[in-house]
Amino acid sequence: MRPARIIMVLILFLCEAQVFPQSPPTSPEEVVKKIQKVYSARCCFRAHFDQLTVNVSMDLKDKFSGTMYVKKPGMISLDVQSPEKQNVIVQGRSYTVFFPQEGNAASGEIPQEMNVEQFFGFFANIGNMEKNFSIAFPAKTQEPAEKLLFLELTDLKNPKSMYSILLGIDMESFTVRRAIIYDALGNYNRFDLSRITFLDSLPDSMFQMPAGAKGQQNPLLFPVPSSETK
Repeated sequence: MRPARIIMVLILFLCEAQVFPQSPPTSPEEVVKKIQKVYSARCCFRAHFDQLTVNVSMDLKDKFSGTMYVKKPGMISLDVQSPEKQNVIVQGRSYTVFFPQEGNAASGEIPQEMNVEQFFGFFANIGNMEKNFSIAFPAKTQEPAEKLLFLELTDLKNPKSMYSILLGIDMESFTVRRAIIYDALGNYNRFDLSRITFLDSLPDSMFQMPAGAKGQQNPLLFPVPSSETK
């Protein structure tokens, strides 16, 4: 009878595990702490990204995809594969876009009033997240089908700013799988991240413009839209 009893106890334990799942975090602060714990363990990570840029007023959309590389405390590289190859390097508010097929590069600075640079800074220095943003749960806190928790970020240093960021956090791994950056007019950039891999190191050369590239100032934000804009 003892083996049968052991099996019955195991079945009851599994049933209890299904009836009483692990409780989700109860506050934005708790979510932030879990995220910071995950990202603070390594210096670097890479992830596949899909980006959708939408201009609502002009009914324009651009899609980009590639690989993102991040190295603390502030180096980010986007290896854009589609719709055309581009290499984007971000350090603080400065960025450079390199077009390998033409050998040209365009550089610029993100406007100070925009907090899009804080979004990238968030990835490169996630431990200081609270210094840049006010953080709260939005009206829709979870998406159970995608196993996402949501956080809404607004500019802490400029409360009148109309820019906001919606982060989708994986309920199990507490990695950032989605980030949507909204402006005052309802335009937005949506980044979906997958295949997130944390790394012990990345070479600094990955975050430098190739020698000999012909540079020019470019007021456009990155990545640069192609002629395939819809």
